[in-house]
Amino acid sequence: MPSIAAELPSFVLGETYQRWPDLNIPFGGGRQGGISDSAQAPVTFLFTGDSGERYGYEDRFDDEGTFFFSGEGQKGDMKFVRGNMAVRDHSARGKALHLFRTIGKGKGQKYLGEFVYHGHDWVRSLDVDGVERNAIIFRLVPVARLEQLELAPADDPVKHLTLQESRNRAIAASKADGSQNSKEGGRTVYERSRAVRDYVLLRAAGKCELCDRPAPFHRSGGAPYLEPHHTTRVSDGGPDHPRFVAALCPACHREVHYGEHARVKNLTLTEKLRAIESAGPE
Repeated sequence: MPSIAAELPSFVLGETYQRWPDLNIPFGGGRQGGISDSAQAPVTFLFTGDSGERYGYEDRFDDEGTFFFSGEGQKGDMKFVRGNMAVRDHSARGKALHLFRTIGKGKGQKYLGEFVYHGHDWVRSLDVDGVERNAIIFRLVPVARLEQLELAPADDPVKHLTLQESRNRAIAASKADGSQNSKEGGRTVYERSRAVRDYVLLRAAGKCELCDRPAPFHRSGGAPYLEPHHTTRVSDGGPDHPRFVAALCPACHREVHYGEHARVKNLTLTEKLRAIESAGPE
């Protein structure tokens, strides 16, 4: 009998979960600490709360929705090992970042959504002994924000590329991580999203990849209107690997999210994309 940990983690925004048993039993990961990297499932859990304030930092959102999340390590300078490395390299490792806020001892964890590493900053703060040290502050972008950007009008940046060239560009972008430096990581998360969007729209050639019907209308610039849909943001090539992203008409896109048979439709789409990408562009 397969373990339920084989299932991809899925959570409801704003709902409250108990770290044990709701998260640890089905998906693994440690029961302590702010970063819990699972060895059983393609997920890294992040937990934020008020405990960091006594060390001179506070996890927070900015006005654009970016979340500033402190790295782990109570004594001495923080380093990119264990949990900190798991956050920085999650995309290249095929791990999704799910963020929860602790709402009180014994009261559970409120789900804040799925995020993507955007970059990091080094700041000076105090460790648990009151000694000043170098600390890591991660900048995390909500996946929902990237999806909104994907729906924005495209400026035809790949008009001159062949389908294979566009595919190569998308796959290369999906495998990028933030291990080089903060600025590169911050730029990459948006470039990755755009590169994958451009490829799947080109691959679809104006037809919905679920119902096979032509796009219902054209944008003001003449491009067929289709919407990128992520069947899952987890893969061994990164959260945005093109074999997990489809171009759908608005009706099918809403159905795979909210329809009565959404799960079945999404599984059907997943298998279709697997076949398309296994064959590669013609």
